Amino acid sequence: GVLALAVGHAAHLTGFSEEEAAMLMYIPQGVDFDIKGLLFAGIIIGALGAVMDVGMSIASAMDEIKKVNPAISLIRLVQAGMNVGRDIMGTMANTLILAYTGAAIPLMLVLMAYRTPLVKVINLDLIATEVVRALAGSIGLIIAIPITAVAAGLLLNREGGASGRKN
Repeated sequence: GVLALAVGHAAHLTGFSEEEAAMLMYIPQGVDFDIKGLLFAGIIIGALGAVMDVGMSIASAMDEIKKVNPAISLIRLVQAGMNVGRDIMGTMANTLILAYTGAAIPLMLVLMAYRTPLVKVINLDLIATEVVRALAGSIGLIIAIPITAVAAGLLLNREGGASGRKN
């Protein structure tokens, strides 16, 4: 979230990259929407979905490792979680970037048809917004992996932790 705000402010994102944001300005009830705030809330919500997915995958894999080898040390368990996280990160970052790129294909075709210079394309609010979304989500994933591995390792290594339950 902090990264998205910092980069978004540096890139001067307006939040008007989507048609719906512009339509909010003409709602007859006279509500004053914070369009930039809505943009960053959307970025954070999108990144949280990917972070939760990665976190659950790592924690679940670590729980299975602990069940199979209850004597595994904390350090080995955390290393196993980091290895799983590294594998997941490779595919999840690509998934985020491809999802954001896929949504922009019609716009990219229009820009190519009109032979819009690359510098102008990169500076479009819509493109800059998608780049910030992809970067914020990817960096959030990178940060979530070690935090999840350490937290899950500590919780699973405790006496009576999740793996100590009777099935």
